[in-house]
This record gives sequence, structure tokens and C-alpha cells, in this order.
Amino acid sequence: MGSCDLGEYADLSPDQARKVLYEVMKTDESFAWKADHALEIGKAYLDVENGHLTRIDREADHWQAIASTDSPDGKVPVGVIVDLGTAYCRRTIEQAEPLILHDVREAGWEDDIAVESYGRYCYHGTSIMIENELYGTLCFVSDNPRPIDFTTDETMFAELIGRMLEHELERRRIETQLENLDQFASVVSHDLRNPLNIAQGRIELERDRNDSEHLSKAASALDRMETIIANVLTLARQGRQIEMLSTVSLSQLATRCWEMVDTGQASVTIETELEFRADTDRIERLFENLFRNAVEHSTDPVTVRVGVTADPTGFYVEDTGPGIEATDYDRIFTSGYTTSKDGLGLGLAIVKGIADAHEWDITVTESSEGGARFEFTNVVVHHPERSR
Repeated sequence: MGSCDLGEYADLSPDQARKVLYEVMKTDESFAWKADHALEIGKAYLDVENGHLTRIDREADHWQAIASTDSPDGKVPVGVIVDLGTAYCRRTIEQAEPLILHDVREAGWEDDIAVESYGRYCYHGTSIMIENELYGTLCFVSDNPRPIDFTTDETMFAELIGRMLEHELERRRIETQLENLDQFASVVSHDLRNPLNIAQGRIELERDRNDSEHLSKAASALDRMETIIANVLTLARQGRQIEMLSTVSLSQLATRCWEMVDTGQASVTIETELEFRADTDRIERLFENLFRNAVEHSTDPVTVRVGVTADPTGFYVEDTGPGIEATDYDRIFTSGYTTSKDGLGLGLAIVKGIADAHEWDITVTESSEGGARFEFTNVVVHHPERSR
């Protein structure tokens, strides 16, 4: 798709146009590339002269062309900033439905300032929303009126383009936030660890000469701080997009993770041979946090079970511990939430971030023995017999 000629979208049938649009949006190309091609497809489908994606700033009362099929010397090239009060878009964002004008004269708008400013007698516009907040508009325009009104199919196709661009903008926004969070966490971690390591070293030297209860508590406090830094850094990185998946044996991975956790008198039972696709490093952290959570929240030796859910696309981790109050189900994955005076409230937030990054669904309920049960579904299950 990356080498497509923008002019090749003319004369596509409705089915072909939808197929090509989906193919464009599925590529790994930049947002600008996708937006340009989506506008060209929409322009051809709606039989108009140009298409624009705008970014609206209500406070500054202007809009900017983020993407445009117009030429650099045209009326609305990419990057141009114009007064919102002079554009049809000012009306588009005031209503819930698309603004559809195949001939502004038939709507009695021939004296509208937008006609005077741009000489456009045909306009089809819809609002672009990101998390229920106005981002801008998607509009298709022509200088000359269309001889007939826009059809319902044409309006639905323009709306489809709008929703796809919204999805791309939201994905890009989330990726930027995660990158910024990752960078911030890395900087903070580095800046904190240096003085922390110095303090730990000085305390160890002093304890070698003159150990005391005060020094022991100080050392424990620094160790706890080191754990907090590591967990915060892990939490910041878990939501990043998964780039590489491997085939994982649930039983082997769970066994390995159990051996990495200080489980004391606890025991584990693994009742599955399930294989699935996942980021191995992150899934190891998921299981380690679940195992640690089960052990640390139980006063008696706990048994942990790992198995496949009734839904064959999922697995569960459950324990025989004290369980979780039903009223807390919606809060346990929130960063900082904990029922333990010594807990950090980050373990289950890390688990949720890893599940979300894999696009899995995670639910918490009560196990058969009254403990906690975590279920993960929509897992990409690996079927060895199908790959032969």
C-alpha cells in the first residue's frame, strides 16, 4: 500500500472503496500518509473536489488543516490556519449530525461568510471527537454545487472515514503519552537510584563496624524504596504496545515464575497444557505479581491454582486465601490501592497494564474455596496441530 498513487481511487465501486480504505488504515504507515489516502478515497467516493482534516482551537477561534487534498497553492493546503468564524466548520461543530450541503443556495446560505471567504458552494462536514472532546472536523468540499444531494451511503462512508481517523488519532495520542511516561519514569528512576545506591553502600559500611537496630531499619527503608522505584518503572512500561509475540507454554512459564517468587510454605498446582501467544518478559511479570499477591495476602499457607477457563481462549490464576471483597473488584487494579499496610498497591496495576497491552480481558471473582480468582480471556491460543 505504501506506493499507492493517490489518483488511483477514482471510479472505485462502494465495496472496493471500503476495502481499500480498510487496507490503508491497517498499514504501518504514518498518520499523515493514512489521512492523505483516506481523504483521497473519500473525495473520490463523494465526487467532490477536496477533502480536509482540521484541528480546531475554540479558545483561539481558529482551525488548522492537518491533512488536505488541496495543492500547496490552493485555498486550504496542509498547515494553513484560518479564522473559525469564516468557515462552515463553525456550524458543523454546533450540531450532533453531519452538516450536509450539496448546494448552499438551496439551504438559503448563499450569503454565509464561508461562501464569501472560500467560494465553496458544496460542503459535507462531520465532527472529529477524541474521548468525547472536540478535536476538529472532517470535511469534503467543492467550489461548485453538486447537482444532486449526498446519498445516505455517501454520508455513511464519510462517517466511516471520520471514525477511523478518530481511532488513529487516539492511538497516536496514547502511544505518545506512554512514551513520555516511559521517559519520565526512566529519568526519575535513574536520578533516584544513584543517591539511593550511595546511601545503601554507606549504611552497609557502617553496619560492618557498628550494627544497630536503627541502621537495620534504615537499610530496610532503603530496600523498600528500591522496590518502589523498580515497580513504578515496571508499571510505566507495561502499557507499551506489544511488538513481538512468542508461543508460551502456560505450565512451563507458571512453574518458572513460581520458582522466582519467595513463596514460603505456599504451593502451586498447574492444571493445563495451554499454549498461547504473548510477550514472554511481560507475562513473567504478570505471573510473578499474581503469585506474590496471593502469598503476601494470606496468613496461612496458601495454594495457588493455574488452569484454563470455561472459555477456551482464556486461563485463570486462583488461590485459597482470604479473597477480595466484591465491593473492591472495580478498585483493585488502580495504582496505589492496597489492603495491606506494607503494600505498595502497584502489583495488580502492573497485571492490568500487561493484560491491556495484550488486548486481553481481565476479571476478578471468588475462587471455589473463597479466595481470589483472576481470569484472562481473549488470549491468542496456539494450536500446534494447525501449524503442521
